[in-house]
Amino acid sequence: MLTIRDAAPADAESIAQLTTQLGYAVDAATISVRLARLSGQRDQLVLVAMLDGKVAGWLQAHASEVLESGFRVEIVGLVVAEDCRRHGVGRELVKRVEQWAASLGAGTVVVRSNTKREESHRFYPALGYAATKTQAVYRKRLG
Repeated sequence: MLTIRDAAPADAESIAQLTTQLGYAVDAATISVRLARLSGQRDQLVLVAMLDGKVAGWLQAHASEVLESGFRVEIVGLVVAEDCRRHGVGRELVKRVEQWAASLGAGTVVVRSNTKREESHRFYPALGYAATKTQAVYRKRLG
């Protein structure tokens, strides 16, 4: 049975393992600190999908007011365990973020996906998302 719930501190280890599947090496202690920072913030949503008693996926979204495009929700992270894909886990997580966005009054949900994630480029259009632009991402580490 598939259920979706808010992420809890006890989920840190499972979230870390799934995040590693996404290609980002991170440990449970780091995830725990990040979850604590996000906890209780009205503009942040972190969900886990439970399938047959185990964490099968997670999603993080945040709401923000953007000068050029207005109030929106952005999915900033979504991963489903490799052995749980094609069971509706991702679809249900996205459905829940869309409900959250609507409850906040956001008219748009945005998601960015690395060009190398071919499955994502089939998944999101199947849910009604349209590609709107191609961009480069620049990063500068501070400190």
